[in-house]
Amino acid sequence: MCGIIAISGSDSAAYEVFFGLMNLQHRGQDGAGILTLETKSGDFHIHKASGLVENVFSERSFKNLKGKAAVGHTRYATIGGSDPNMLQPFLDYDKGIGLAHNGNIVNFYNLQENWLSQKNARNKQCVSDSELILRLLCDNTDGKLNEVKFFDALGPIMENLVGGYAVAGITKAGAIFGFRDPHGIRPLVFGQKEFNGETVYALSSESVALGFLDFTNIEEVKPGEAIYISPDRKVFKKIVQSDSISPCMFEWVYFARVESEFSGQSVYRARFRLGLLLAEQLKQAGITADIVVPVPETSRASAIALAEGLKVPFRELLIKNRYVNRTFILDDQQSRQEAIRRKLYPIAEEFKDKSVLVVDDSIVRGNTAQQIMRLIRNSGAKEITLVSTCPPISSPCYYGIDFPSTQELVAFGRTEADIAKELGADRVIYQSIEGLQKALESKNLCMGCLTGTYPTTVEDGRVFGDARAKDRITRGETN
Repeated sequence: MCGIIAISGSDSAAYEVFFGLMNLQHRGQDGAGILTLETKSGDFHIHKASGLVENVFSERSFKNLKGKAAVGHTRYATIGGSDPNMLQPFLDYDKGIGLAHNGNIVNFYNLQENWLSQKNARNKQCVSDSELILRLLCDNTDGKLNEVKFFDALGPIMENLVGGYAVAGITKAGAIFGFRDPHGIRPLVFGQKEFNGETVYALSSESVALGFLDFTNIEEVKPGEAIYISPDRKVFKKIVQSDSISPCMFEWVYFARVESEFSGQSVYRARFRLGLLLAEQLKQAGITADIVVPVPETSRASAIALAEGLKVPFRELLIKNRYVNRTFILDDQQSRQEAIRRKLYPIAEEFKDKSVLVVDDSIVRGNTAQQIMRLIRNSGAKEITLVSTCPPISSPCYYGIDFPSTQELVAFGRTEADIAKELGADRVIYQSIEGLQKALESKNLCMGCLTGTYPTTVEDGRVFGDARAKDRITRGETN
């Protein structure tokens, strides 16, 4: 899961992309990059490095990032760790195309092998699925990209790519472009604004980034839709291949900012409804408590709703150190556990002798939950009920979220009683599938990690999981 943004027509394109990436930082913290183009000279400029957005770029960086078109990326690694060769945007300078990508191509390794076997690819590397998309686009257009060639090239590309993906890119002529996978698994939005008498266009992973930059008329790119904004800023759109409407439910549950909106559904309102539905579920089960405590930050809206629904006091008693990365998107178990220890601190006296409802957005590996249960138990809590706004995650994700193996999932092969014992809670209560669909007001969702039923074939998913495991061993990660 990464953050991408592209802007065309702004005299300060690099700065706008930078501030857009700051608003997409939650989508990836492994590295960031910006690629710009000076249209008159046709010169590309790029700066990328490992780390948080604010640390990657300095004022000196922007002196070199010239041009009225730019594309940016903030990286969340599913394979390759901190390898600088994986940082985006990727650029083929000879063909004059650069791009940034969010998602995973399930059949990447098969496609990579086939592509590398071609004569024209003999002397070229292809280190990731993101770079493979770039190579295929360059090959299918010979680098001479206009709206007609762009749409024509995407036909066979989308037919061959299996997975969830959203792409934003830039051409040497000064065009920007974007496209979304045929199932709409990974998000992409499009917006425009008027500035100094000119229209500026942008593509982004989330509406919050464009809203911050004062873009208006923000709309969601449809599943399988491609958008091409020409150098003279004419907009061309086409549905290249549309197979289903299956946006990832995890965007609403965890990944997205609460200010964002997907498929016409506010992330904040969806999370609030998740809490209200859980309150009804707890009432029916006869479960109550002295206080409701959220796990910061993404469960707050749900916890407030749950507390209101049960008429139980809401208390912020797990205090977050804001300078610690999101633990879920760190790339190994040891890093996550250490970050959790540094991330949260309890107000111990407020837990003493109380029955506590702890609300978390989801329980994936169980690292965070286990540590939190220990903190609250050591603070003297009488009883702990752990409530998850998401149903049990018991199957891998192959579309860009970093749990491609069932062995990493605490819910795999365990009952709720088993999970509670594993995590150190007195009981664990999960949102139901029906509750999730009701809260998100849709049954058209990708819920593969919950049900084991996916919108695409995942025959090559095991290959990706094995490659990721091998990659971790190579980098010295034993957990």
